[in-house]
Amino acid sequence: MQKSEKSREFTRLSIPVKIEVKTHDSEPIAATALNISMSGVLLRSDRKLATDTPCEIHIILGENDPLVIVSHGKVLRSTQNELAVGFTEMDLNGFSHMKNLLLYNAPDANQIDEEFSSHIGLHKK
Repeated sequence: MQKSEKSREFTRLSIPVKIEVKTHDSEPIAATALNISMSGVLLRSDRKLATDTPCEIHIILGENDPLVIVSHGKVLRSTQNELAVGFTEMDLNGFSHMKNLLLYNAPDANQIDEEFSSHIGLHKK
């Protein structure tokens, strides 16, 4: 069963950023995000990975001299067309850039700010 938007800890936003997913034993997966939040990313991919596969996620912002946000995570769901990856760890610099990316692109920046206030990093207070 999928979570409703109201039961999610963080709002998902449709921001078409470039994503690269790296695992220990497969070629990197390059894709574009369908949606992204502070808890994870959903991307279109025809490559399947096993649920719970640990991975490193690179969120690539910009074309020339891009800013790359690096996060660690695990595969939550993998279907024929989509790959859902949950973030498990992100350094402080990456966290700050993600927060700004979401605040800048949110239709309601106050809601995003409230979500950050109710969390310590990626975890609920």
